[in-house]
Amino acid sequence: GRSRRTTCTESFMASPPPTLTLEQAKQALAEAIESFNTPDNISRIRAAAAAVPEEQRAMAVLPIVQQIQAAVLAKYGFAGPTAVFAGIMALKAHEADPEVKEGLEKVMHGFMEHVKNVA
Repeated sequence: GRSRRTTCTESFMASPPPTLTLEQAKQALAEAIESFNTPDNISRIRAAAAAVPEEQRAMAVLPIVQQIQAAVLAKYGFAGPTAVFAGIMALKAHEADPEVKEGLEKVMHGFMEHVKNVA
């Protein structure tokens, strides 16, 4: 038999994104929340927010927020350009758990407190 080459798209499609157990989801959320609140990341978020008019702040800090999330999610096997999206979807699979739901809220909106506190 002739072997057929797998295309890049096929090999990408063949491997589904990682999933998380409930415990992993809780741990990943705790790590993400903690990483948003390190002095270094707070200053990065605030500096980006301070550089633009108030109505543009959320968009200005989004790349930094995604970098922070991606660094945490990489530990759980989420990598590449879709890492943050795939990671959030894996976390949302456990949204019925109150602790996960609360953690997701903090991860999705918690960084905004650093944006609002910019003079």
